[in-house]
Amino acid sequence: MSLQLQPQPTPLDWPSALEHLREVLPRWQHRNQSPILQLCIPVVEPDPLEWLQHQEGATRVYWSDREHQFQLAGLGSALQIKGITKEVMQKVSGWQKLVPPNTAFLGGIPFHNSIKDTEQCGSFQRAAFVLPFLMVQQDSNGSFLWVHLAQNIEGASTTQELFDLLDRLKFPSSPRLFNSQRISIVERNDAPNLVDWSRSIEAALSQIRASHCEKIVLARQSHFQLNKSPDPFDLLNQLRQQAPHAYHFGWQDSQGPAFLSITPERLFKRKRQNLESEALAGTRPRGQNAYHDEQLTHELFHDTKEVREHLVVLRFMEERFSKHCRVVERLSHLEPLRLKHVQHLQSRLQGRLLDAVTDAQLLSSLHPTPAVCGLPQAVSRTQINNLESFDRGWYAGPVGYVSKQQSEFAVGIRSGVLEGDSLTVYTGAGIVEGSDPDREWQELDHKLRSWEALLGNHS
Repeated sequence: MSLQLQPQPTPLDWPSALEHLREVLPRWQHRNQSPILQLCIPVVEPDPLEWLQHQEGATRVYWSDREHQFQLAGLGSALQIKGITKEVMQKVSGWQKLVPPNTAFLGGIPFHNSIKDTEQCGSFQRAAFVLPFLMVQQDSNGSFLWVHLAQNIEGASTTQELFDLLDRLKFPSSPRLFNSQRISIVERNDAPNLVDWSRSIEAALSQIRASHCEKIVLARQSHFQLNKSPDPFDLLNQLRQQAPHAYHFGWQDSQGPAFLSITPERLFKRKRQNLESEALAGTRPRGQNAYHDEQLTHELFHDTKEVREHLVVLRFMEERFSKHCRVVERLSHLEPLRLKHVQHLQSRLQGRLLDAVTDAQLLSSLHPTPAVCGLPQAVSRTQINNLESFDRGWYAGPVGYVSKQQSEFAVGIRSGVLEGDSLTVYTGAGIVEGSDPDREWQELDHKLRSWEALLGNHS
């Protein structure tokens, strides 16, 4: 069992919270009977992402749900593991037995484990999860600073490392200002380019017409050379404003490459035995005015190709739910999900989990969905390997958090890897019978707009 010190009853300002930590931390060193120690301090409401922007020199990770009702910002690592997805999830499952039910491990999983481009994907070719030293949680109950310290566990960080992190903490009295106009694109290159993209689409359509598969999802990398090196979490904060109704996720190991995602798509949310997910496929841009927007929505709902693509995903999700749930029901069917720059077809599901179904089983069963891979899954994955010249890394992989009490994962689309002044953004399109290369290319550009708006290319 973990040791959880009693939280302070009244929210503290940051200087007082830090003073309290320094007072109680030495006592932790004399309580070695517990492998993981945990302290919760209510704090005066900060914005977790803005707090994270000011920190440096340690692992940083951020998660927010689509409604911004639950945010987590982690700094440093009491425990961290990277490796093959199955082994990582087994290790995290073991750690969960040592902590209270609400303790969250944050992380991400690659789309697949084959590696094509070591330089580009870097650390995002492997699954990774972390129990942060410090984590700011904000929800309907307020804001809390969670402090974790692991001891007598292989690979755990030391007490001294936690003290060193506390010495470097920054708690500014005002939000950090960020001027997006200072960042601009020096150069852009797409891989594949339009010519190669068209060839890949035709190759995918040949497989579909030969009845080898029903759908294949192909991705594009857009490489941006920037005029400066922005802080990744400054960038994520601005992306949050560009795409407010999305999941927001960021991960950076110390000063290394950062993975950022502003994804609209839920993989699953589990609260005890209740499970929710959705089918999200079919895309149109947002209109220039209300009338134009309704026209595009009507067009989307009556586009045979788009509806077919959506139903492929929905059938897959319902079939997978039926394997793990006693009861499965649709909460909605073919409703519009309107984001700032694009709109999608969405159908929502819920179910009641069978006993002993684990998050690891759900991840293995639901990922990858036809929305980011295709159908049948094995054939589509093979075609993706054959037709894409790069490894996806965490793009289109699950990103989120796990705890015994509840877990939630989004699908890491609309994502990018930032390393210094180099930004690589990933977008994808589902290919089914009737797909047109030029139209799918335009869809990729629509999905890129939140990023380009931040870089000054769109209003």
